[in-house]
Amino acid sequence: MMAGPFKIGVEDDTGADLGFVLSCLALGMITMQEFHQWIRHVIAQSPGGDVPPHLDALLALQKPASVFRPNEAVMRRIPHDPFITDERFDAMLGLQYFLRRDKTQAVDMTQAEAEGALRTHPEVADRFFALFPFLMEKVA
Repeated sequence: MMAGPFKIGVEDDTGADLGFVLSCLALGMITMQEFHQWIRHVIAQSPGGDVPPHLDALLALQKPASVFRPNEAVMRRIPHDPFITDERFDAMLGLQYFLRRDKTQAVDMTQAEAEGALRTHPEVADRFFALFPFLMEKVA
């Protein structure tokens, strides 16, 4: 399913953007508040506010664990983003290092390792900031 420029389905392979965003939430790259901000961004960018009901249901959830628990009322399955490969996963962790300097890191990664992973796969940061333009100041 598409909502404006976003791929946010859950029934088939049409949820790549939502899958990437959920991976970012699971890795601690974004907070639950930023996840909700992204959903509101998607709604604002969608013609006529035409978005699937699972986005509204996700807005009502308050804890990340609730997002990933199977729930017929929210999402029966978590969408997958084929963009995320093992190599790009390391770059996602590298980006998480810079986004969450104020928090305990999800993994034990040095700044040099984070920089190297992002240098090897700059497309990860490009994808992240394309989906989260409102978070650009976090790494500036």
